Amino acid sequence: MGSPDPADLPDVNDLVDVTLDSRTEPLAAVIGAVTGDTVLLTDPIDRTGRFVLPDSGEGGLLVWGAGGSLRQAPVEVLQTSRQPAPAWTVRLTAPAARCQRRAFVRASVNLPVVVKHSGKQLEVIAIDISEGGLRCNVLSDAGVKVGDQVVAEFDAGQPMAAPAMVVRVLRGDAERPTELGLSFTDLKIREADNIRKYVFGQLLEQRRRGAE
Repeated sequence: MGSPDPADLPDVNDLVDVTLDSRTEPLAAVIGAVTGDTVLLTDPIDRTGRFVLPDSGEGGLLVWGAGGSLRQAPVEVLQTSRQPAPAWTVRLTAPAARCQRRAFVRASVNLPVVVKHSGKQLEVIAIDISEGGLRCNVLSDAGVKVGDQVVAEFDAGQPMAAPAMVVRVLRGDAERPTELGLSFTDLKIREADNIRKYVFGQLLEQRRRGAE
């Protein structure tokens, strides 16, 4: 592949997603440097807060940007290092192209959320969060059904009121809470970026707690 157009590359300090061929869920990472078609990914971390160091030669897909400017490119891992901080050096193996994100980096949380629907408020606890939506538990009757349009209010580093659709209702019982799946429907670019940063911060915090 020839030298890529700088406009078709992520910027240093961008938060990005990378999915390895050997894994089903994407990882989060930060762009440390970009030189030609070679990219340094720092702090590559999975949803459990573990740093991931793949074998050299493994392939994957790098996704960056937000909203209508999402781009992706296939990559090959050239080398990895643990010190001074976990990092990968990858090479773009084909030009970047526009894409629609199908998977999101998720973080486990214990986050209070107020779900508003038809003039009523439902207090729930989010147990994981991504740019795509929330998975929540509620002990009371949920009072919503699949397909309902709601607004989810929560604090992801800053107060947010995110339009969402109910995509899952798994009714609980005396021993298990009801589980709600909410899919965000109209996040603004800055809101998606804020959630991405919040998710990455939560993953790093999980890593810190696990190392103590």
